[in-house]
Amino acid sequence: VRAPGSISLLIRQQARGEAQRMPTLDKTITQLNHLLITSHDASLNYRRLADSAETAEQRHLFSEREQQCSALQACLHQQIVTYGGRPQEHPSLWGALRHGWRGLSAALMPERGRTRMHSALRTEQCIRHGFEHLLAEELAPEFRQQLQEHNSLSVEFERLFRARL
Repeated sequence: VRAPGSISLLIRQQARGEAQRMPTLDKTITQLNHLLITSHDASLNYRRLADSAETAEQRHLFSEREQQCSALQACLHQQIVTYGGRPQEHPSLWGALRHGWRGLSAALMPERGRTRMHSALRTEQCIRHGFEHLLAEELAPEFRQQLQEHNSLSVEFERLFRARL
């Protein structure tokens, strides 16, 4: 048997619990959107690297990673909608400027060999940073598994890029 005041206390505690969950969900959606934009930037970067690759092996490697980044984007887009969020459609201003600068600098001073691999490493580090933040959140087990698989691909490509330096 509960005292009359304890029911209202229980209701207030449940309301606070709901209020505490919402910022976490908003934070997760924000991090999903951040990784979505990062993977979009990565996809563009890998397309640029594939287009300017010196060997068929590099072209294949960068094209394959571009496709994997596109698959990650689709996965993230679906999960953002599932969580009730709105997927970002356009990169941030900073991302657009960075991509524009990379394109301009590549046109003026084409990336060759090690420079190309360093660019790919920076891209993978950005993606991995997004995974680290997102995997620290509470996620549905199936989605967590998907993210871990994509993260494993990132780890593998980073290993391949480092081996070619």
